[in-house]
Amino acid sequence: MTVRTHRFPPADPPRTIEVRNPAGQVAVRAVEGATEVVVTVQALDGAGAQLLDRIDVSATGTALRVAVPERRMARTPRYGVEVTTPPDADVTIATASGGAELSGSHGRVTVTTASGDVTVEHAAELRVRSASGDVRTNRVDGPLTITTASSDLHLDDVRGPVDVRTASGDVVLGRVATDVSAKTASGDVRVERAVSGTVRVTTVSGDTTIAVEPGLRVWLDVQSISGRLTSDLDADTPGSDATQGEPLSLLLTSVSGDLRLRRAAAAPGR
Repeated sequence: MTVRTHRFPPADPPRTIEVRNPAGQVAVRAVEGATEVVVTVQALDGAGAQLLDRIDVSATGTALRVAVPERRMARTPRYGVEVTTPPDADVTIATASGGAELSGSHGRVTVTTASGDVTVEHAAELRVRSASGDVRTNRVDGPLTITTASSDLHLDDVRGPVDVRTASGDVVLGRVATDVSAKTASGDVRVERAVSGTVRVTTVSGDTTIAVEPGLRVWLDVQSISGRLTSDLDADTPGSDATQGEPLSLLLTSVSGDLRLRRAAAAPGR
């Protein structure tokens, strides 16, 4: 038998979920109207099949835990772990070479991984520590903190404070309506639509591109030693919609990276 399935009654509020799986994949799916919590553990190789019965799957009234034992063989066993839960549960995932996928709406999410990719559809808060796995989010309502070495980050809709640190990975933020701090050495940083708040970007050789929402006043502090600065924001004329709305602050610093400022396209229907 290479698959284990466990079923638990739902709790109110939803149980916190903790999954520790050194190698393989972890998926946590939040399903509206779910009438039970389902945990499926599948062995992905022969080593995993041998140790399948040693995996700890336990639940209390407030917490659900799935823990794969530490490696005891020359080869690390690989498992696919899937948890189906009602929405808004807090989730903690720890892997070494495994990826993490969270679909649906979750509460506070913490993911630690070495080389696995991380995908989060919707979280109240998100914290990720990764070495080389890429990170993609659709929506984060609260604080978002990511620390990584070479991961690429694609963060679509961020509504709480953002703090990202990376050495060589690129950073792409979609709609930003909050304070942002992004630091990278050689990675590029791009903000596709800056709506409000203070955006601080610091790079060494990476380029920075910021697209500003039409109708915003912009306060600029930009510095680059050998990089180029290009901007079409000065094309806004007095009396245009760029003189209305709350101001946006952009603090951009680079050693040799280029800095580019432009207006984002008008939103549909405006």
